[in-house]
Amino acid sequence: MKVLHVNTHMNIGGIGRYILSLCNAMKKMGIDCSVASSGGNLEDELKENGIKHKYIGIKTKFEFGPKVFSAVSPLANIIMEEGVNLVHAHTRVSQVVSFLASRKAEAHYVSTCHGFFKPKLSRKLFDTWGERVVAISEPVKAHLERDFGINSERIGLIHNGVDMDKFSKNFSNDEISKLKRSITLKEGPVVGTIGRLSSVKGQKFLIEAMKNVISKNNLAQCLIIGEGPEEDELKKLAVDLGIENNVKFAGPIYKDANMYLACMDVFVLPSIKEGLGLALLEAMAAARPCVASDIGGIRDIVKDRDNGMLVPVADISAMADSISKLLSDKAAAMRLGQNGREFVKENFSITVMAEKMSRLYREVVSGKQ
Repeated sequence: MKVLHVNTHMNIGGIGRYILSLCNAMKKMGIDCSVASSGGNLEDELKENGIKHKYIGIKTKFEFGPKVFSAVSPLANIIMEEGVNLVHAHTRVSQVVSFLASRKAEAHYVSTCHGFFKPKLSRKLFDTWGERVVAISEPVKAHLERDFGINSERIGLIHNGVDMDKFSKNFSNDEISKLKRSITLKEGPVVGTIGRLSSVKGQKFLIEAMKNVISKNNLAQCLIIGEGPEEDELKKLAVDLGIENNVKFAGPIYKDANMYLACMDVFVLPSIKEGLGLALLEAMAAARPCVASDIGGIRDIVKDRDNGMLVPVADISAMADSISKLLSDKAAAMRLGQNGREFVKENFSITVMAEKMSRLYREVVSGKQ
């Protein structure tokens, strides 16, 4: 079977890593996966892993804009030239172009819903979700049923998966110290987060919480990994709070996320909205003690005070208290970290994800809905 994944771009981020991990896992199962997008900084990693990338110019936020419609024929040509059996789209923009191109090329088409969308009238009237749509969590599945009227039998619930071999790797103290020096981190505990710097990811609440954490431990540092439209505002917030010397913005990482996680004493996901949270799964797989917002698909992952700590959304005081607790109580931090790793291993492995996705693909191609 030949599967073509279509995404708006292949820059670092949850969806890009999702596609890369899924393609790698499915290669081992004999499924030929390739990617079409407007390119990005994950292209080299696709090439290193032997995954073919085709360029289509769909880097736009307008799902019914001119770039989308002008990309239909080029994408349809790729589908036909490559002998693609099934097209798999991952964003609203890529859904529209994939829906139209797959019809033109007479190929099967599915999509993944990675989060929550505004139920615009156009999205309800123009159903581009595909023959089947994958929901990455129970809340996302409920969102598709409630807000878009999609029949539950058409939805496949397939949680994100993590490469446990990669994120269970242990790094030496020397390797971690070298990495810290390379990104100008000082000695002292590190509280970190990874994600696009956007308002929905809630990094501003983490920075505000760190003001309190640092008041109790002046060696504590905050490591923020990612890029996005909120970067300047977040940096200004750190300055306004007088903690800019304790907050490090490391920019995006294109690979070796496991090594960056290894230098964190606590991982925080402060999102105000989240479909599931791939970065959180990876942090748990790396046995990092985690603090996360009690919202959306995060509840499918974190069992409060068992394999992590949940805090109310945007509750700066609760977040600061949880972080400080884990920094001061090493035994509790280790217990949560190990429990988190075991939980992800048992429930969110990339192998299980790929097996479920392969089954869904075969049902679609064979006509068994």
